[in-house]
Amino acid sequence: MNIVVLVKQVPAISDIKIDAKDNNLVRVGAPSMLNPVDIHAIEAALTVKEAVGGTITLITMGTALAGEGMRDGIAMGANAGILVSDERMAGSDTLATGKILAKAIEKIGNVDLVFTGKHSTDGDTGQIPPAVAQRLGMSLITYAESVAVEGNVLKATRKNNDGLETVEAQLPAVCSVTETANTPRSANIRGKMMAKKAVFEVWRLEDLGLSPEEAGTAGSATEVTELFAPEPHAAGIMISGDDEAQAIHKLIAILASEKAI
Repeated sequence: MNIVVLVKQVPAISDIKIDAKDNNLVRVGAPSMLNPVDIHAIEAALTVKEAVGGTITLITMGTALAGEGMRDGIAMGANAGILVSDERMAGSDTLATGKILAKAIEKIGNVDLVFTGKHSTDGDTGQIPPAVAQRLGMSLITYAESVAVEGNVLKATRKNNDGLETVEAQLPAVCSVTETANTPRSANIRGKMMAKKAVFEVWRLEDLGLSPEEAGTAGSATEVTELFAPEPHAAGIMISGDDEAQAIHKLIAILASEKAI
């Protein structure tokens, strides 16, 4: 089983800053971390690998520092990592990013299964899994809570409004997982040593058979006109009591004093 996991280095949530000139997130010099839900995608890939065998290749797109995020996946048990990095990719929207990542997967060749997190904390679009699946002509399962491979079929459970549903897709397939899909394992000493020594291939646009016009802002269909952080709000009031009835009476008294009722 040839498995790929798409991972992303994102700005640390507590230190997100916005560039006033181009309305984009400030990434250079900003504290960063591996996108949290991507760790669950790595764990899903490892579970499949342990069940049916195979190899796991991590792919990330970004600056040279983005490659450092893959070391966590190597420490967990992934076999290799590939950094897709080119200054001409800066500013790529999900349309351009989907094309670039699909080309990287094509370059690996004969990929059976692609795992991703359901979204990234910096963009929160969830558009990359379907974009990659569409460009590669692969089946797609999104927001998986659990996954398993049986023969040439990927089986997964997903949450819906009525509970859980079981879905199946023929391989090759793309699958995005949620943050409740599994409990990621901790890396052991051997894994950490391998991660420290890991050397990642670096692929540029020419390596993927893409032109500069297909990446970055030139290859993007969207334009960010405004981006801003939400205004902070004061913390709410916690009301407690010896029981529910007492707490309700306290709430009614507060609302009455504020002339809300």
